[in-house]
Amino acid sequence: MLLSNLALAFVTGVISSFGHCLGMCGGIVAIYSARQAAQTPPGEPQPGLLARIASFLPLHLGRITTYTFFGALIGLAGSLLDQASGMMGWQGIFSVLVGIIMLLVSLSLMGILPPIEATLVSLTKGNTPMTRMRGLFGKRSFFATLTLGILWGFLPCGLVFAMLVLAARAQSLLGGALTMLAFGLGTVPTLLGFGLAANLLSPKLRGRLQSFAAILLMLFAVQTVLRGLAVANVIPSFSYGQVMLW
Repeated sequence: MLLSNLALAFVTGVISSFGHCLGMCGGIVAIYSARQAAQTPPGEPQPGLLARIASFLPLHLGRITTYTFFGALIGLAGSLLDQASGMMGWQGIFSVLVGIIMLLVSLSLMGILPPIEATLVSLTKGNTPMTRMRGLFGKRSFFATLTLGILWGFLPCGLVFAMLVLAARAQSLLGGALTMLAFGLGTVPTLLGFGLAANLLSPKLRGRLQSFAAILLMLFAVQTVLRGLAVANVIPSFSYGQVMLW
């Protein structure tokens, strides 16, 4: 199950980064890039491509570190809950609940349900890390850029929430951490080259890619629910050859 988690997380990160992530986080990358360019003294040439890419690495390292940390916490919580439910014979209930949450998030990403971001912002009463991020955009130090990335990882995001639910499905500290690490790594290529991607991909195509990622998440949500029902002996397990589907 861990391998399927990692594959889903990484593929979702790659696909959704062209749609959801580019729309949600492209602005952050654009502001950072513009502020960094403005720091170059007059008369001096702008940094080359490799130097610009290197300047973004601490930013993404900080963001992925936050994702991985939360993934470890939610994976550990899933493990503890699974152990507790095991003592009571409720392992299937946990799997069904995780699947239902994943299904609701996928419907939100498809636009059928309201955006998860709006709900998350309302729950935090509008208090987001963006206010602390503003003073770090123009700084060039490694620590400032890393801190900016760490704060970026705390911004409310429906897709990150969906991946955290997937991390809970791993039911281990390591599995949860690796799930979020895989997701974060999947989003890096597009966010690094977002300017080129934004010019090549139309908003309509990016929307289709986001819908595809949501459908992929929905399929795993259904599988998770069916697996939980099978564990609870509500339905029989089903295998295709050597692969157990649920």
